[in-house]
Amino acid sequence: MNQPSTTPPSRAEGLLTVQLGKTLKTQWVQWCSERDLVPGKALRQLVDKALTEGLELGAGEGGKPIRVVVGKAPDTGPKVGRETQFTPSEDEAITAAAKAQGFGFQEWVIAAIRAALAKAPSYGQAELEALTRSNQHLAQLVVELAALRRAKTLPEMAVDLAKLEAEVRTHVEVVSAAMAQGVQRWQLKL
Repeated sequence: MNQPSTTPPSRAEGLLTVQLGKTLKTQWVQWCSERDLVPGKALRQLVDKALTEGLELGAGEGGKPIRVVVGKAPDTGPKVGRETQFTPSEDEAITAAAKAQGFGFQEWVIAAIRAALAKAPSYGQAELEALTRSNQHLAQLVVELAALRRAKTLPEMAVDLAKLEAEVRTHVEVVSAAMAQGVQRWQLKL
């Protein structure tokens, strides 16, 4: 006869405790707060993304992962030339893709390499123009919202408008940074 288990199910099943330390935890909570994220849920999403997409490029010598990080400053050092040979079909495909995305041949190859190494976007001319127009419109909206907030006397309206203004400002900053990152020659660190 089967008897029910007297051991209660573990409440910690699926739970992982990570000691971040005071400084790192404070930075993580602040980072999440600035993005209106719940720290635990955001961390779970990062773990899920790492498992589904991976975080490293692959294994180097001895199976050690290779990790490339984009530096904060652009790489201003002298350029290093490399000769690369493409098959006729690769050359044709690269030429077509570069033209369609508003890149020159060499710019497209560099953008593809950047995307593979840093997992960060590079924008063609059409995307840069669209992002620029979007940012200009949003920046104007911020100015108009700020003027409207100052003109209102209702405290609730002022709070709502201030929150919306902050969200739009954040979007403008993020888009501006993404545009600048797509244009710069990045400094990559191994």
